Amino acid sequence: MAASTLNCCDNGGMSRVQSNGRGTGGVTGKGFRPGRSGNPGGRPQGLAKATRELVGEDGMKLAEFWLSIMEDETRRDSDRLEASKLLADRGWGKAAVFSPQEGDPLDLASMEQAAEDFRAAILRLAPSEPENA
Repeated sequence: MAASTLNCCDNGGMSRVQSNGRGTGGVTGKGFRPGRSGNPGGRPQGLAKATRELVGEDGMKLAEFWLSIMEDETRRDSDRLEASKLLADRGWGKAAVFSPQEGDPLDLASMEQAAEDFRAAILRLAPSEPENA
């Protein structure tokens, strides 16, 4: 099926949209329009404020709740472990995650060779000392 060009004017202006025979995308099925936000209202501004009002500005209620779960021996181990991870992450920051390195990432062999070359160049430039000094 050949692609055709359609003129869309539901925003009051004329814009050119390519149609390749497929259905339009997006949540509404109208497709994604250039220059238009998919979420024009953005995140509701009151949600963060309402959460802080319920929990408290410093998050102490959450920390106490997680601590109670961690210390409760009748809870599942997985729940207690998750609570301890949440407390540790908030208290000391998440642990860094490193991926294993293949080979010699610092290329130490090349660095050693460069150091030897540098040493040899310095020795060539340095005045020789008399042996009977």
